[in-house]
Amino acid sequence: MQKIDRNKWRPFGHELRQQRQLAGMTQRQLAGKVGLSHGMVGAIERCTRKPQAEQSDAFDVVLDTGGILRRLWQQLAEQRHVPDWFKDVLIMERRATEIREYEPTTIPGLLQTPGYARTLVNARRTTATVEEAEEMVTTRTGRLSVILENGRPLLWFILKEAMFSRTVGDENIMREQLAHIIKLAEDGVVRVQLLPDTPTSAAPGTPFRVMALGGTQSVVYAEHALGGETFDKPEQVNAMTTLFGMLQAEALPVPASINLIRKINGERYGDVD
Repeated sequence: MQKIDRNKWRPFGHELRQQRQLAGMTQRQLAGKVGLSHGMVGAIERCTRKPQAEQSDAFDVVLDTGGILRRLWQQLAEQRHVPDWFKDVLIMERRATEIREYEPTTIPGLLQTPGYARTLVNARRTTATVEEAEEMVTTRTGRLSVILENGRPLLWFILKEAMFSRTVGDENIMREQLAHIIKLAEDGVVRVQLLPDTPTSAAPGTPFRVMALGGTQSVVYAEHALGGETFDKPEQVNAMTTLFGMLQAEALPVPASINLIRKINGERYGDVD
C-alpha cells in the first residue's frame, strides 16, 4: 500500500468527519450509502487512506455539502484542471464565491426579469413550444435566487451603456428591467458599472465571466455564437481577470452607474419615481 502524507490529507479527513456529523450519520451509515466499507470511511477520516476523486463526489452527494469535499480534494491533490461537474456553467455559478461578468449587448441572465427574458427566448428559440419557452424563462430568472440560497457571493457586472437605450420587447418591459437592476444594486445584492463607448476602450465584443470556485481555483467562461467555453489554466484566468480590472477602471463608478440607469429609465421609459 502506498504511503499517504497524513498531514496533507488531514484537512479532508477533518472536513469529512464534520460534514458526516452535521448530517447525523455514523461512519457505518455513510459507508453503506456510498458503497464503501465501514473501515474505509474511518481510514479516510483518520488520514490513513487517501480519498479518491469519485469518493469525494459520492460523499458530497450523500451529505449534501454543495461540493465542499470535492473542492477540498481538488486543492489538496494540487490539480489545476476543473472537474467535469464544474463544466456546466449553472453548476459553476451555484458554487462560486465570486462572479465577475462583462456583457456588451444584453442584460445578463442573472439580472433579467421574466418579461425581458421571455422576449429574448421567443426571438432566439423560434422552434420552442410555449411550454418549453416558459421553462427556459423560469430557469433563467430563477438562477439568482438559487445562488443566494448558499449565502451572498460577490456579484459584479460591467455592462455597456448602449444596451440600456436598446428597447427589448417594449417600454414597459424595459422600465421593469431597469428598475429591477436598480433595486438589486441598492439592496447590495449586486454591483453594476456602466461602460461608456470610447474609441480607446479595451472592451471585447463578446461576453465573459470570471468565477472563483473557492480556495485558489477560478475559471473563465466565455460565450460565443455557438454557446460557451470554459478555461481554467492559470494564465488564461489571469489574463481575463486583468482585462476585467481594465474594464472596471474604464467604467463609471457604481453610484454614478446606478444614477445613470435611473436617468435613462426616467427619460426613455417613463419611470419618474
